[in-house]
Amino acid sequence: MLEQSQRRYEFKTADSACERAEVNQLLYRTFVLEIPRYDDPGTDSLVDKFDHCNIYFVAIHDGCVCGTMAVHDGPIFSAASAIANPSVLAQLSRPLLEARIFAVDSNHRSGVVFAGLACSVHQYAISNGYAHILISGLERRQDMYERMGFRSLGPPVVRGNDRFVPMSLDLATVPTQVKKDLKRWSTIL
Repeated sequence: MLEQSQRRYEFKTADSACERAEVNQLLYRTFVLEIPRYDDPGTDSLVDKFDHCNIYFVAIHDGCVCGTMAVHDGPIFSAASAIANPSVLAQLSRPLLEARIFAVDSNHRSGVVFAGLACSVHQYAISNGYAHILISGLERRQDMYERMGFRSLGPPVVRGNDRFVPMSLDLATVPTQVKKDLKRWSTIL
């Protein structure tokens, strides 16, 4: 049973200028201040390089964005820059969807937000006929991604202080336990 505070999360796509601004502020706090991966633009806001084509899934708590994960369907994928041989992507069934820039406010890192955003992205991918989801996953969490069904597309690459593994999830072969978990989470979120 979810605690009362966990029931107040809403998962949806960001559909207002205010929510998009809150996404950019969360990205700034996460990827400029907390995990310095990008230079400080001096605006307290970080706009993703794929912003023009991203769909942002958000977790809303008490009326504010507290988590986000962006998706886009290319044709340029950031995961391609992490693959020694980008032609590997040509071997994957089409269409492809890339999930990236996952960020959760430090006060909401309970797992509920990750599960809700992951379910939202999975449902979106399935309902829109995508064949694979691409990610650049943290190497230190590779085992978790592999349990979810992701497979490596090449060796890890260094970006900043972290190592990232380019990975893909074949939506036709999602592990049975993951399907059960997604179904369970989608009914309680």
